[in-house]
Amino acid sequence: MLENLFINGCSFLEVYDVDRARAPAGHCLAEKLKLNPIGYAASARGNDRIIATTKLFFYDNPELIKDTFVLIGWSSVVRQDYLKTSARLLNHSPKEGFDPDKSPIGRPSGPLKYNGSLVGWGAFNWVYPWRNTEDSSEEKQKKEKEWFAFLNGGERHKCFKVVDYDISRTCRLKYLEQVLSLQDFFKLNSINYCMYNALPPLIPYGHTEGLDGLADKVDKQRFFQFDGESHMDYVEKEMLTLSETDGHPNPLGSKLWADKLYSFIKENELL
Repeated sequence: MLENLFINGCSFLEVYDVDRARAPAGHCLAEKLKLNPIGYAASARGNDRIIATTKLFFYDNPELIKDTFVLIGWSSVVRQDYLKTSARLLNHSPKEGFDPDKSPIGRPSGPLKYNGSLVGWGAFNWVYPWRNTEDSSEEKQKKEKEWFAFLNGGERHKCFKVVDYDISRTCRLKYLEQVLSLQDFFKLNSINYCMYNALPPLIPYGHTEGLDGLADKVDKQRFFQFDGESHMDYVEKEMLTLSETDGHPNPLGSKLWADKLYSFIKENELL
């Protein structure tokens, strides 16, 4: 019998306060499904962190596999995750003053093992910020190639041919590999799950041909709107953001998205 909803992603799914003033979509969904939320989302982090922390959770708590449904809201593929030298719990990144152990929406009740590794996660965008609408597509691509060159040592690495770097298809490949990696893990371990894109999965220009074979292997019955509208796209279109300068969903934007996920899960009989 399912008891828990394991939630992982970026800031679109992170718990910000204990009084549910900004309960994210995952916790809204947990309430609709009458499941106990286990929040592992962390703001400004990428997909590699999502994959690693999700796997570690179930490796550390194998007894929860049969009782837990998983919700994954994929972050941006351009975020490059890394481990930090400062001590911080691997599985949580709360705001200062938030104690998940004392929160009714932070962690499940009862005894539970957590990964005790005192390491923290950081992330940076591994392409030049491409959401700058003031630049043309050509200018964006030129800046991104310069950024790639910088990350790879610039002129010191003569073998790195910046002009040959296909940014769009490289990002598409990385995204598909990330999705399939976690999908394979879930299926191998008989873990019940649902995925969606919290942030847009694609670079907004360029071509992604040649990777259809990988995209075809994504289980669309367990991926809400694969290659379709992301949660960010939805709240921006419907003007359900926190403000004009903050693109995160407001409470209604989280609730309505949770309603969409709930309908998708029921229609596909994922529970």
